[in-house]
Amino acid sequence: MEGRRGRHCWECRRRYLVCDFTEPACKRCSTFGIECPGYSDVKPTRLKWLAPGTVTSRSRGQRRQLTPPGKTEKSYNDMTSRAMSEPAHTAIDLTLLRFEMCLDPGLIAQGMEYFNSCIYQELLPTCELGPNPRGPMSPDYLRFGMLCMILSHRINKMRNGPQCKALAEKFYLYRGLALRSLSEHLNVEGRRTDDMVIAGILTILLIDIQQGASLNWRCHTEGLNRLIALRGGFRAFAGSSSLQSPLVCLWFVAVIGNTTCPASDLAMTSLQLDALEFLLQEYADSLFPFQMCPLPLFAEIIRTNHLRMQATSRDAFKTKNISKEAYELLERVNDFSPEQWGQSKPSSKEDWMLIGSVYQAAVTLYCILSFQSLSILPTTPALRGCCATHAHRLHILLNEGLSSPKTKRSLLWPLVVLGVEAVHESAAMRAFVSRRLSDLGHDAGIYAPLTAKHVLETFWGSDEVHWDACFDRPYAFTTQIAVDTSGLYSS
Repeated sequence: MEGRRGRHCWECRRRYLVCDFTEPACKRCSTFGIECPGYSDVKPTRLKWLAPGTVTSRSRGQRRQLTPPGKTEKSYNDMTSRAMSEPAHTAIDLTLLRFEMCLDPGLIAQGMEYFNSCIYQELLPTCELGPNPRGPMSPDYLRFGMLCMILSHRINKMRNGPQCKALAEKFYLYRGLALRSLSEHLNVEGRRTDDMVIAGILTILLIDIQQGASLNWRCHTEGLNRLIALRGGFRAFAGSSSLQSPLVCLWFVAVIGNTTCPASDLAMTSLQLDALEFLLQEYADSLFPFQMCPLPLFAEIIRTNHLRMQATSRDAFKTKNISKEAYELLERVNDFSPEQWGQSKPSSKEDWMLIGSVYQAAVTLYCILSFQSLSILPTTPALRGCCATHAHRLHILLNEGLSSPKTKRSLLWPLVVLGVEAVHESAAMRAFVSRRLSDLGHDAGIYAPLTAKHVLETFWGSDEVHWDACFDRPYAFTTQIAVDTSGLYSS
């Protein structure tokens, strides 16, 4: 089919070639064995982790070797598993870097000054709830990652200001350098499973989530899980005290990312369920391991994700058992006591009780709405009334919690849950969610709330009302902007 004349596909534009405008994929890309990215108004972001030794440089006059027609590139999983199980044998004759991977001490000094004067000042109220240590960053990929985090924070604070374009160019420059530095460490046999490398991949994961730099953030979590397998599995990995904070970060992103994705896209739910008892024992005495979400409720989120995965099998007998488990799960969530949980904290007990109440209402809504979306639970007046009651309560609690510098950074996911329920509620509630997401994105200096705002507003404007219809792909709505690496230096 002939396409729109005058607009080249993104791949032809990138390579400065004349496109033939064929839709949905141009023939030039097909001839070269390249997946055509299409003609959309938004430039696609294509990030793929490559196995060590698979990229070599070529001389200026050397003819480019293209993938033959009919052959496709190896998947990330295939390349990663092979690279991590076998030593790299590909010889690299020459390494050419577009930019020198060196850090100007002045840039680091400016970055630290900005962090101390802007970002750290915003985090101080949260620290009143309990200690949350920070440590230095040594490898280049962590330093480049720190600069990316700072630039991303500044860009989201300025919101289309006159300097945003220049800052965005610097962001992508340092992101590329961080990826290149990390790739060099992964290319060294015996270092690709180091603690610092794992922290580096997590840093890039958070950068991509908070700046919207990559649509495929799960490629990072998949790679991390392969590294964890090489370290002896989850339990052996969790036994390292220096990796406690990175592991908690990975677990939270993976679990919360499963809540805001279609049921057909759920990932690693069995692994998370198998590790649940260990998590409950390991972090029972931690102050706020999972972004302040109460651990008993975090466990119910994991169980809910797994039940959603099971429901996709469409087995009638299994669905009946799942329905029984769903009602039992809701009873456990209802039995959770925010008052007792808050009183168990060493300080700021009223703030903790507020957070516990917010997450109790949000988890209840998530369970009911996501289960009804898959027909695990019926759509009855009683359950609709239950949702309406919890939504009204959550609205009031979020209005209080988002007004407090201590608690607002931990409430993005509950706000998104209220946004999904708001399709059944008043226009005033939808306006509240939209306004608060915009404010949270600016105040925290992150892009994830704006992504959530766009997703929810699109959902509200559609004729859909079910949970799974809200999310067209996996999203990770978290406000965490960096990995605590202090344990890596003290071990």
